Amino acid sequence: MYKPTGLEQWSPDEEMIGDLFHGNYKIKLMQCGTRQFSKLWNISIPNKEDGGWEDFAEVQSHPYDGNVLPKQAIIIRFVNRVLYMDELWDLVADFLGTCRFDFVGISRIDICADFNQFATIDPLALIEGFAAKKFRHIGRGVGALYFDHGVRQKEYGVHYTGLSFGTHASDARVYLYNKSFELAVEKDKPYIKDHWRQAGLDIKNVWRLEISIKSKATRFHDRKTKKDITIDTKQVANADGLDMVFHTFVRKLFSFVKNHPYITNISREPRLILFDDSAPFFDRCIIRNTSCSSRMERILIKALYQLADRYRGTGIKDIEELSQTFAFELADTTGLNGWMSQKVGLWDKPNHK
Repeated sequence: MYKPTGLEQWSPDEEMIGDLFHGNYKIKLMQCGTRQFSKLWNISIPNKEDGGWEDFAEVQSHPYDGNVLPKQAIIIRFVNRVLYMDELWDLVADFLGTCRFDFVGISRIDICADFNQFATIDPLALIEGFAAKKFRHIGRGVGALYFDHGVRQKEYGVHYTGLSFGTHASDARVYLYNKSFELAVEKDKPYIKDHWRQAGLDIKNVWRLEISIKSKATRFHDRKTKKDITIDTKQVANADGLDMVFHTFVRKLFSFVKNHPYITNISREPRLILFDDSAPFFDRCIIRNTSCSSRMERILIKALYQLADRYRGTGIKDIEELSQTFAFELADTTGLNGWMSQKVGLWDKPNHK
């Protein structure tokens, strides 16, 4: 999200007909707005190949009356092709500077990695193994398996085409899917395949792991440095910063262990190595705002942990395993794992309440 300090210079009346040129950009007011903004603008830049114009971004401006957004708030969304340009961040900086937009925050950012294989396992084998309960996912929330059983399945040799955790309403969501398959059945994007060829990938079987991060999830606490972190354009405008954010959320949202009947605490099992295990990452946990919420979380962690004892020996194995898993996961997420490790021994004592 941005605040325009110069929007009024290229924000004519709604009766404007034709295009407005501002610097190297062609700006067109569309006939309709969006659900939150009354005006929608199409931004184009010169096409170096044919001398014409190509879409660059869309800008939503002028929030409706009664909207919680500030009157000068705008949202910028860059078109997909631009995200694959080598000069992406130079173009973004020039556009923001030309239009005098001040950065306020990220409303949503999608970060992805394209590959043929994980470090130690084939992506399809991971999905099939998860579906067959050979692997267990570390974490909470709902997930979804995607598959195709049509003729195209034989061409690409896949049955399952994707696996996701989280929903579109989640603060952060992860999605593994066969990108080659998607381009074949939906809309081909040759510029993506050009990048794959340059990277030496087999373009017929490229998988993508995509992390979708909303505004709320861009702010968190790093337990390693004991600092609060906010993901901004500076963080993701360089390769090292982008990798660090990506691996932070992959470790949190897309980690697996081998399943076996003797697992008592899934968070302590060795994880499947999907990427370079030495890649730097933030030890992310949610920023807690009040001591009241901290007290409630401690009560809930203790209750979940002791719930396993209550159902031990009853034959209801799922409750016994999941309750302690959720307890450890909640403690990890809220930064209370140190406190919990001190209490577990006490909670395990007979007749402790």
